[in-house]
Order: sequence, then C-alpha cells, then structure tokens
Amino acid sequence: MGEMEKRLVIFLVLSVAIVSLFTFFGPVPAPPPSTPAHSNSSAPTAPGSSPSSSANAPAAPETAAAPQPAATVTIDTPLYRAGLTAAGGVFTRWELKQYTETVKGSDLVVLYPPLDRPPVNAPLSIEIPGVDPALLNGTRYRLEGGDVQLTKEHPSARVRMTATFPLQDGSGRTVTVEKELLFHSDTYRVDLAFKVDGIITPYQVSLGDSFGLHQPPTQQRGFIGHRGAVSMIGGELVLDKPDKLPAPTVTHTGDVRWTALEGKYFVAALIPTMPLGEVAVSKHDTDGIGAAVALQPGQRQELTLYAGPKEYKTLTTLQAGLEQTIDFGWFMFWSLSLVRFIAKPLFLLLQFLHGYTHNYGVAIILVTALIKLLFVPLTHKSYTSMKAMQALQPKMAELQKKHKDDKERFNRELFQLYKTHKANPLGGCLPMILQIPVFVAFFNILYTTIELRHAPFLGWIHDLSDKDPYYILPIVMGLTMFIQQKIQPSAMDPRQAKMMLLMPVIFTFFFLTFPSGLVLYWLINNLLTILQQYVTIKLQPAPATST
Repeated sequence: MGEMEKRLVIFLVLSVAIVSLFTFFGPVPAPPPSTPAHSNSSAPTAPGSSPSSSANAPAAPETAAAPQPAATVTIDTPLYRAGLTAAGGVFTRWELKQYTETVKGSDLVVLYPPLDRPPVNAPLSIEIPGVDPALLNGTRYRLEGGDVQLTKEHPSARVRMTATFPLQDGSGRTVTVEKELLFHSDTYRVDLAFKVDGIITPYQVSLGDSFGLHQPPTQQRGFIGHRGAVSMIGGELVLDKPDKLPAPTVTHTGDVRWTALEGKYFVAALIPTMPLGEVAVSKHDTDGIGAAVALQPGQRQELTLYAGPKEYKTLTTLQAGLEQTIDFGWFMFWSLSLVRFIAKPLFLLLQFLHGYTHNYGVAIILVTALIKLLFVPLTHKSYTSMKAMQALQPKMAELQKKHKDDKERFNRELFQLYKTHKANPLGGCLPMILQIPVFVAFFNILYTTIELRHAPFLGWIHDLSDKDPYYILPIVMGLTMFIQQKIQPSAMDPRQAKMMLLMPVIFTFFFLTFPSGLVLYWLINNLLTILQQYVTIKLQPAPATST
C-alpha cells in the first residue's frame, strides 16, 4: 500500500508541474488499579529535569508506605496506564488512555505491549558486561511500594527497584543495580535514574523493542515519515530502519542528545540529562528494531523517558529537539528545507485557528483561503498571461505554417511576436510552479501530524487523516477541477484539449485514497480559483491582437 501511495503522490506532484509547463493550460481497559500505596513522591519537575533535581522542589501531597516486595506495580495516570514487573525490573505494558486504534473503537493505542516472553530487550532492561543476560532478565528486583494512581491531588510518585547479580569471572564479586522512576500525572514524561556498582565498564539500558513497527494497519498506512530508530547525535538526526541496518547491531558514537523509536504518530525516547557518548541500534527480527544507550557505572545517571504522541507542543516542552521526529519536510524521497520552512508556519497557523474554531476542517478551509489570498496576484498574472497567449494563437499558427521549413526563422518571428504584444509564454506556468512547495508542505502537515488523526469535520467525515468513506469529497473535487478547466483560457489544439479533460478524472482517482483533509484543501482551492477566474473574466477585457 505504501509503495502504491508513493507512486500516486509523485505522479500527482509531477502532473501539477508538467501541466503548469503547458503555456496554454492553467491551474492545473486493564483491571482498575488497586488502592494506591504511594511511595515517597514529589511535585512534578519541569520538562527535562531529573529525579534528583525534583527532590528540591516543593513537596506534593503524598502517602508513605513501608517498602515491600511486589511482583508487579501498576501506574495509572490520566494519560496512560503502565505496568512494571519485578522480573528484570522492566515495563510490561504502556497504553495511552486518550488514543484509540480507530475513531469509534475502544482498543487503546499500546506502545509497549504486554510481555509474552522473557524480558529481553524490554524497556529499561539492562546489559552488563560480565553478567549472564539470562540472570539479568530473570532475577527478581525488589520493588518498593504498591500500585500507583496519579491525580491532581497526587500528582507524582516514585518507584524504586534494586537487585544484586554475581559476576561470571569466579571472583565472587557482585554487581548492584538501582533503578528509580518518577511518574507524573500531567505528562507522558518519566524521570529515570540508574546506578550500577561493581563494574568499571559501561553498561546499556534498553529503550525497548519494535516500537511503532508492529502497530495495526491504521498506524502503518502511508509512506511519509520514518518508522524505526532515530537518534540526535551532534545536532544531526541519524535514522535507522530494520531492513537497512548493515549489521545485526550498529553502534553510533558522538554527542548523543537522545535516541528514540518512532512510528507515524507516536514516539518513545530516552533523553539523558547530559549528552552520552554511544547508542546501539539492533535488529531483532524481520522488521523489529531496538535501541539502547550506554551509561557509566559507579555514578547516578539520569535520563528522561518520553512515551506518547508526536504532539508538536508537547514535544517542544521537553526542550530536547524531539519535535524533529515530526517530518514536515518530505518531498520526492528527500527532505527539502524550503518545504519544511513553509510547512511549520502553516502547521502553527492551523493550530492557532483550531483554537478558535475547534474544528480542524474549518481551520483547513480558513488556511486555504489565506493561502489563496496570498497567491491572488500570481494567479491573476497567470490568467492574464494565458489569455494573452490564447489571443496570439492564430498569429502563432500563421507563423508556424509560413516557416514550417525554417525552424530558426520561426523562432525569431515568434520571439518578436511575444515582444510586440508583451506576452510571456512562461507567465502562465511560473506562478503555479511557485505554489507546488506550498501544496507539498500542506500535504505533509495533513498526512503526518497526529493533531489531524481522528479529527472530525462534519457529517460523514469523522477522520480528516483518513480517506472519505463515501468518496464524496474527491468526486466533488474532480467536478470543480473540470469546471476550472472549462473556463480557463487555452491555446491548445482540440485534440490536446480533449486529452487534458482526462486530468480531472485521473486526479479524482488518485484523491480517492488521500486523507480527506487534503482533499478538502484541494477542493476549497479549486472553488476559490473558479471564483477568481469568474471575476477576472467579468472585469478584464480581452487583450488586443492587432499589430
């Protein structure tokens, strides 16, 4: 499906460009958690802060309980429900309570699925040199406290885990591992702290396995955006896909700001308080991939875990550059800075208008109108240029007939004809070509941002990020494109004109599977173009053709 859609979009954009170059043709739920027995807790820290720094913040309401061993711990917040297991001290699940798989469905989006195998490569699992991996993943940690339920009255809670492992060198020495997690009620962020004593070489902490790659088809559909591992190293994004890794494990070294596993709409990331020096990306199965960061032993190492939606405002509050996982700049297999430069302001404008309209469909209409208003002078110039070229068509035909055997003479006479009548053969296409980056930018916004996911418009349109279930919008869009062509000046011969009338049919076919938000944008743009053309026809006299 992805490859098919890729070909459709490429053809669509190329069609717009090719049609523009025709001088005479125009625009173209889990059981409820038990009564919480909170461990020592503190007030939520600022984004990006660590558990240790939050200890100095004003104390939040808390209830203390004597540390007690537990097999599992459930963390329930207004945003997500997560589970920790003493076996390996890892997350057993992580489900988002405010996101469902389908528009009217009840199945929650699950980022970390329940464990159905030993917790190898599970979130927060560790790899310590000189310690048997089976022992690391099978030893039961001591979990302090019981289940946790966070609310406004109890905004944060801390969970601690400890375990001791023997080294395999026969020395009888042991390694002590401490894990500390600080959860908050109002964010998907979890403040982490690790300390490993008894070794001198770095150890690894895993972010998880296959996040975003085994999601249901509704999450995988599409081709824009990256699915796999992504790391910020030295200010640059390093992308890794399961099928592109040159080896089972690839190690990236440098100034590691964060590493993440991402899907189209969701992301899980480890963000260290201070940059790290190494991140390892591993291929686990056919299309599974995992990521782990290297930490130094003998000292408290602090990180932030974020596991949630790719909401632009939410990611920017982390102040780590994680918002760069939102792909605003795709075009023809590469990212264009121009498209990204246009897309981000458009997206922010769309969000701003949504704050007033509370309907992304209406916001799309308003943004489309503003874009059209911005291009009114260019569109008018395009129309007048094509009108002038249409008026010159009889004289051009005469010249072609007169100098059919002398192409050089024909070109000179044609150039003189353009100069005499101040006609520009490129005037009709250049303004439209300039609009292509805007179209691509808007396409990326509507196709990749989670804000449009499951966003309703009106009537039968329940999800602007999905296709129109009844294909009404694409069909109406095709009709408006046909009307636009009929009233557009054209200097084509009758056969070419008839062939170009197939374009609305082809575009309609392509738009059948496009997000309804994108079809809405194109439809409104067509309607406004028709209105502008009608006004121009009424107000502007036909250009003179006499010499």
